[in-house]
Amino acid sequence: MSIKRVLLIGNKSWEVEPILNALLNVKMRPAELPNPSRINYPWTFQPGTAQPRAVWDTFQNVTIELWCIQDIMDAKWNPSSSQGKHESLPKILKYRTEQPDLVVALGTAALGLNNTNNNGCVTMGSNIFIHNFHPKGENPQSVWDDPQDFEKVLSSAISPDFFKLLDDTTAKAIGAHLLKPFNNPADNIQVMADKNYIGVSVVNITNYADYATSDTEGLNKLAATGNKLPVGSVETTHGVIRLVCNAPFVFMSGITDREGYFDADVNGKDVNGNVKTEAQNFTAAFNIGVCLAHMIPKMATFVTGK
Repeated sequence: MSIKRVLLIGNKSWEVEPILNALLNVKMRPAELPNPSRINYPWTFQPGTAQPRAVWDTFQNVTIELWCIQDIMDAKWNPSSSQGKHESLPKILKYRTEQPDLVVALGTAALGLNNTNNNGCVTMGSNIFIHNFHPKGENPQSVWDDPQDFEKVLSSAISPDFFKLLDDTTAKAIGAHLLKPFNNPADNIQVMADKNYIGVSVVNITNYADYATSDTEGLNKLAATGNKLPVGSVETTHGVIRLVCNAPFVFMSGITDREGYFDADVNGKDVNGNVKTEAQNFTAAFNIGVCLAHMIPKMATFVTGK
Protein backbone atom coordinates (compact mmCIF):
# COMPACT_ATOMS: atom_id res chain seq x y z
CA MET A 1 0.00 0.00 0.00
CA SER A 2 1.34 3.45 -0.92
CA ILE A 3 2.14 5.96 1.81
CA LYS A 4 -0.40 8.71 2.38
CA ARG A 5 1.06 12.15 3.05
CA VAL A 6 -0.41 14.96 5.16
CA LEU A 7 1.25 18.41 5.13
CA LEU A 8 0.73 20.79 8.03
CA ILE A 9 2.19 24.10 6.85
CA GLY A 10 2.62 27.08 9.15
CA ASN A 11 3.80 30.58 8.34
CA LYS A 12 6.35 32.16 10.72
CA SER A 13 8.61 30.44 13.23
CA TRP A 14 6.88 32.32 16.06
CA GLU A 15 3.64 30.63 14.99
CA VAL A 16 4.95 27.12 14.34
CA GLU A 17 6.93 26.85 17.58
CA PRO A 18 3.91 27.43 19.89
CA ILE A 19 1.96 24.96 17.72
CA LEU A 20 4.71 22.40 18.27
CA ASN A 21 4.79 23.20 22.00
CA ALA A 22 1.15 22.13 22.25
CA LEU A 23 1.74 18.99 20.17
CA LEU A 24 4.59 17.92 22.46
CA ASN A 25 2.72 18.53 25.72
CA VAL A 26 1.55 15.14 27.03
CA LYS A 27 -1.00 16.80 29.31
CA MET A 28 -2.56 18.81 26.49
CA ARG A 29 -2.69 16.18 23.75
CA PRO A 30 -4.72 12.96 23.52
CA ALA A 31 -3.13 9.54 24.06
CA GLU A 32 -3.68 8.79 20.36
CA LEU A 33 -1.00 11.33 19.38
CA PRO A 34 2.54 10.03 20.01
CA ASN A 35 5.72 12.06 20.05
CA PRO A 36 7.06 12.88 16.59
CA SER A 37 9.27 10.25 14.98
CA ARG A 38 11.65 13.05 13.94
CA ILE A 39 11.89 16.56 15.31
CA ASN A 40 13.95 19.63 14.42
CA TYR A 41 13.50 21.81 17.47
CA PRO A 42 15.20 24.14 18.08
CA TRP A 43 15.77 24.99 14.44
CA THR A 44 19.50 24.81 13.71
CA PHE A 45 19.58 24.65 9.90
CA GLN A 46 20.55 27.48 7.57
CA PRO A 47 17.71 29.61 6.15
CA GLY A 48 16.27 28.00 3.05
CA THR A 49 16.92 24.40 4.16
CA ALA A 50 14.07 22.09 3.16
CA GLN A 51 13.53 20.30 6.47
CA PRO A 52 10.26 19.93 8.41
CA ARG A 53 9.95 20.87 12.07
CA ALA A 54 8.45 17.49 12.93
CA VAL A 55 7.38 14.23 11.30
CA TRP A 56 4.99 11.57 12.56
CA ASP A 57 5.32 8.30 10.63
CA THR A 58 3.98 6.07 13.39
CA PHE A 59 0.48 6.02 11.90
CA GLN A 60 -0.12 3.04 9.62
CA ASN A 61 0.71 3.95 5.99
CA VAL A 62 0.56 7.70 6.75
CA THR A 63 3.26 10.32 7.24
CA ILE A 64 2.39 13.64 8.88
CA GLU A 65 4.81 16.54 8.36
CA LEU A 66 4.83 19.89 10.17
CA TRP A 67 6.54 22.65 8.16
CA CYS A 68 7.40 26.32 8.72
CA ILE A 69 7.56 28.48 5.60
CA GLN A 70 9.97 30.96 7.19
CA ASP A 71 12.45 28.11 7.72
CA ILE A 72 12.59 27.18 4.05
CA MET A 73 12.78 30.72 2.64
CA ASP A 74 16.19 31.85 1.39
CA ALA A 75 17.72 34.73 3.35
CA LYS A 76 17.25 37.09 0.41
CA TRP A 77 13.51 37.24 1.12
CA ASN A 78 11.68 39.36 3.65
CA PRO A 79 10.04 36.62 5.78
CA SER A 80 6.64 38.25 5.18
CA SER A 81 7.03 38.31 1.38
CA SER A 82 4.17 36.47 -0.35
CA GLN A 83 6.38 36.18 -3.42
CA GLY A 84 9.16 34.56 -1.38
CA LYS A 85 6.71 32.15 0.23
CA HIS A 86 5.21 31.22 -3.13
CA GLU A 87 8.63 30.52 -4.64
CA SER A 88 9.80 28.52 -1.62
CA LEU A 89 6.80 26.24 -1.01
CA PRO A 90 7.63 23.74 -3.81
CA LYS A 91 10.58 22.65 -1.64
CA ILE A 92 8.06 20.97 0.64
CA LEU A 93 6.54 18.98 -2.20
CA LYS A 94 9.99 17.75 -3.24
CA TYR A 95 10.88 16.52 0.25
CA ARG A 96 9.21 13.18 -0.51
CA THR A 97 8.27 11.46 -3.74
CA GLU A 98 4.64 11.05 -2.66
CA GLN A 99 2.27 13.86 -3.49
CA PRO A 100 0.20 15.18 -0.56
CA ASP A 101 -3.21 13.71 0.16
CA LEU A 102 -4.14 16.58 2.48
CA VAL A 103 -2.72 20.08 2.97
CA VAL A 104 -3.54 22.04 6.13
CA ALA A 105 -2.59 25.74 6.33
CA LEU A 106 -1.84 27.03 9.84
CA GLY A 107 -1.49 30.61 11.06
CA THR A 108 -2.70 33.47 13.20
CA ALA A 109 -5.40 35.72 11.82
CA ALA A 110 -8.12 38.28 12.42
CA LEU A 111 -11.86 37.74 12.62
CA GLY A 112 -14.82 39.50 14.16
CA LEU A 113 -17.11 40.95 11.52
CA ASN A 114 -19.89 43.23 12.71
CA ASN A 115 -17.99 44.03 15.92
CA THR A 116 -18.04 40.44 17.19
CA ASN A 117 -15.06 39.11 19.12
CA ASN A 118 -13.52 35.68 18.51
CA ASN A 119 -10.06 36.33 19.99
CA GLY A 120 -8.54 33.04 21.12
CA CYS A 121 -10.82 30.87 19.00
CA VAL A 122 -9.60 28.54 16.27
CA THR A 123 -11.48 28.62 12.98
CA MET A 124 -11.34 25.86 10.41
CA GLY A 125 -12.60 26.02 6.81
CA SER A 126 -11.77 25.09 3.24
CA ASN A 127 -12.40 28.01 0.85
CA ILE A 128 -9.87 30.73 0.02
CA PHE A 129 -10.08 34.26 -1.39
CA ILE A 130 -6.77 35.92 -2.32
CA HIS A 131 -6.64 39.71 -2.62
CA ASN A 132 -3.55 41.51 -3.91
CA PHE A 133 -3.05 44.55 -1.67
CA HIS A 134 -0.37 45.98 -3.98
CA PRO A 135 -1.66 45.08 -7.45
CA LYS A 136 0.65 47.51 -9.28
CA GLY A 137 3.82 46.17 -7.69
CA GLU A 138 4.02 48.98 -5.15
CA ASN A 139 5.88 46.71 -2.72
CA PRO A 140 9.22 45.72 -4.31
CA GLN A 141 9.76 43.06 -1.62
CA SER A 142 6.71 41.13 -2.82
CA VAL A 143 5.32 41.47 -6.35
CA TRP A 144 3.47 38.16 -6.61
CA ASP A 145 0.45 38.16 -8.88
CA ASP A 146 -1.78 35.42 -10.26
CA PRO A 147 -4.73 36.80 -12.26
CA GLN A 148 -6.12 33.30 -12.74
CA ASP A 149 -6.59 32.64 -9.01
CA PHE A 150 -6.68 36.03 -7.31
CA GLU A 151 -9.87 37.97 -6.47
CA LYS A 152 -12.23 34.98 -6.58
CA VAL A 153 -13.36 32.27 -4.19
CA LEU A 154 -11.34 29.07 -4.55
CA SER A 155 -13.07 25.94 -3.30
CA SER A 156 -11.34 22.84 -1.96
CA ALA A 157 -11.65 19.20 -3.00
CA ILE A 158 -11.90 18.24 0.67
CA SER A 159 -14.84 15.99 1.47
CA PRO A 160 -17.51 17.40 3.81
CA ASP A 161 -16.85 14.28 5.90
CA PHE A 162 -13.59 15.84 7.05
CA PHE A 163 -15.49 18.34 9.17
CA LYS A 164 -17.43 15.53 10.81
CA LEU A 165 -14.14 14.54 12.44
CA LEU A 166 -14.66 17.49 14.77
CA ASP A 167 -17.58 15.92 16.61
CA ASP A 168 -18.97 17.23 19.89
CA THR A 169 -16.69 15.01 21.99
CA THR A 170 -13.57 16.18 20.15
CA ALA A 171 -14.61 19.85 20.26
CA LYS A 172 -15.19 19.57 24.01
CA ALA A 173 -11.79 17.93 24.54
CA ILE A 174 -10.10 20.70 22.55
CA GLY A 175 -12.03 23.41 24.33
CA ALA A 176 -10.85 22.14 27.72
CA HIS A 177 -7.25 23.16 26.87
CA LEU A 178 -7.64 26.36 24.83
CA LEU A 179 -5.84 29.35 26.35
CA LYS A 180 -7.28 32.83 26.87
CA PRO A 181 -5.40 35.61 25.02
CA PHE A 182 -4.25 38.60 27.07
CA ASN A 183 -5.96 41.34 25.08
CA ASN A 184 -9.73 41.37 24.61
CA PRO A 185 -10.43 37.62 24.80
CA ALA A 186 -13.68 36.26 23.41
CA ASP A 187 -16.41 35.35 25.88
CA ASN A 188 -16.49 31.81 24.51
CA ILE A 189 -13.13 30.48 23.30
CA GLN A 190 -13.85 27.50 21.06
CA VAL A 191 -13.20 25.75 17.77
CA MET A 192 -15.39 27.10 14.97
CA ALA A 193 -15.47 24.82 11.92
CA ASP A 194 -17.42 25.00 8.68
CA LYS A 195 -16.46 23.67 5.24
CA ASN A 196 -17.98 26.83 3.76
CA TYR A 197 -15.78 29.20 5.75
CA ILE A 198 -13.63 31.41 3.53
CA GLY A 199 -10.09 32.25 4.51
CA VAL A 200 -9.36 35.72 3.13
CA SER A 201 -5.66 36.11 2.34
CA VAL A 202 -4.46 39.65 1.63
CA VAL A 203 -1.07 39.19 0.00
CA ASN A 204 2.09 41.20 -0.76
CA ILE A 205 2.19 42.80 2.68
CA THR A 206 5.58 43.14 4.38
CA ASN A 207 4.83 46.31 6.38
CA TYR A 208 2.59 45.67 9.39
CA ALA A 209 1.29 49.24 9.12
CA ASP A 210 -0.72 48.01 6.10
CA TYR A 211 -2.92 46.02 8.49
CA ALA A 212 -4.69 49.25 9.40
CA THR A 213 -6.61 48.96 6.12
CA SER A 214 -5.64 45.69 4.41
CA ASP A 215 -8.07 43.35 6.16
CA THR A 216 -11.03 45.64 5.52
CA GLU A 217 -10.04 46.09 1.88
CA GLY A 218 -9.79 42.32 1.38
CA LEU A 219 -13.20 41.77 2.95
CA ASN A 220 -14.73 44.52 0.81
CA LYS A 221 -13.25 42.97 -2.34
CA LEU A 222 -14.77 39.62 -1.36
CA ALA A 223 -18.16 41.22 -0.72
CA ALA A 224 -18.01 42.91 -4.13
CA THR A 225 -18.00 39.47 -5.79
CA GLY A 226 -21.49 38.85 -4.41
CA ASN A 227 -20.22 36.23 -1.99
CA LYS A 228 -22.71 34.93 0.58
CA LEU A 229 -20.49 32.37 2.31
CA PRO A 230 -19.20 33.09 5.84
CA VAL A 231 -15.68 34.38 6.47
CA GLY A 232 -13.51 32.19 8.69
CA SER A 233 -10.47 34.45 9.02
CA VAL A 234 -8.41 37.22 7.43
CA GLU A 235 -4.61 36.94 7.18
CA THR A 236 -1.80 36.79 4.60
CA THR A 237 -0.64 33.23 3.96
CA HIS A 238 -3.37 30.57 3.81
CA GLY A 239 -3.95 31.47 0.16
CA VAL A 240 -0.27 31.12 -0.71
CA ILE A 241 -0.34 27.60 0.74
CA ARG A 242 -3.61 26.82 -1.04
CA LEU A 243 -1.96 27.32 -4.43
CA VAL A 244 1.03 25.04 -3.80
CA CYS A 245 -0.85 22.01 -5.20
CA ASN A 246 -4.33 20.67 -5.93
CA ALA A 247 -4.61 18.36 -2.93
CA PRO A 248 -7.65 18.57 -0.64
CA PHE A 249 -7.13 21.68 1.48
CA VAL A 250 -8.15 22.96 4.92
CA PHE A 251 -7.07 26.02 6.90
CA MET A 252 -6.80 26.44 10.67
CA SER A 253 -6.58 30.01 11.97
CA GLY A 254 -5.79 31.07 15.51
CA ILE A 255 -7.63 34.34 16.05
CA THR A 256 -5.47 37.09 17.55
CA ASP A 257 -7.56 40.16 16.83
CA ARG A 258 -10.86 41.59 15.76
CA GLU A 259 -10.98 42.82 12.19
CA GLY A 260 -10.02 46.49 12.25
CA TYR A 261 -8.50 46.32 15.75
CA PHE A 262 -5.01 44.96 15.08
CA ASP A 263 -3.21 47.59 17.17
CA ALA A 264 -5.59 47.33 20.12
CA ASP A 265 -5.60 43.53 20.23
CA VAL A 266 -2.17 42.41 18.97
CA ASN A 267 -0.15 45.40 20.16
CA GLY A 268 -2.17 46.18 23.28
CA LYS A 269 -0.43 46.93 26.60
CA ASP A 270 -0.89 45.77 30.17
CA VAL A 271 -1.37 48.12 33.13
CA ASN A 272 2.40 48.58 33.38
CA GLY A 273 2.71 49.68 29.77
CA ASN A 274 4.23 46.41 28.53
CA VAL A 275 3.32 45.56 24.93
CA LYS A 276 1.70 42.11 24.84
CA THR A 277 2.25 41.26 21.16
CA GLU A 278 4.18 38.05 21.80
CA ALA A 279 1.71 36.86 24.44
CA GLN A 280 -1.25 37.48 22.12
CA ASN A 281 0.38 35.73 19.17
CA PHE A 282 1.70 32.82 21.22
CA THR A 283 -1.71 32.09 22.70
CA ALA A 284 -3.50 32.05 19.34
CA ALA A 285 -0.83 29.85 17.75
CA PHE A 286 -0.74 27.50 20.75
CA ASN A 287 -4.49 27.05 20.43
CA ILE A 288 -3.99 25.89 16.84
CA GLY A 289 -1.65 23.24 18.24
CA VAL A 290 -4.23 22.14 20.79
CA CYS A 291 -6.74 21.69 17.97
CA LEU A 292 -4.21 19.86 15.79
CA ALA A 293 -3.28 17.49 18.60
CA HIS A 294 -6.79 16.07 18.57
CA MET A 295 -7.21 16.25 14.81
CA ILE A 296 -3.93 14.64 13.62
CA PRO A 297 -4.91 11.06 14.54
CA LYS A 298 -8.26 11.63 12.86
CA MET A 299 -6.55 13.03 9.76
CA ALA A 300 -4.45 9.88 9.53
CA THR A 301 -7.59 7.76 9.54
CA PHE A 302 -9.35 10.11 7.13
CA VAL A 303 -6.72 9.98 4.37
CA THR A 304 -6.54 6.18 4.48
CA GLY A 305 -10.32 5.85 4.35
CA LYS A 306 -10.41 3.60 7.41
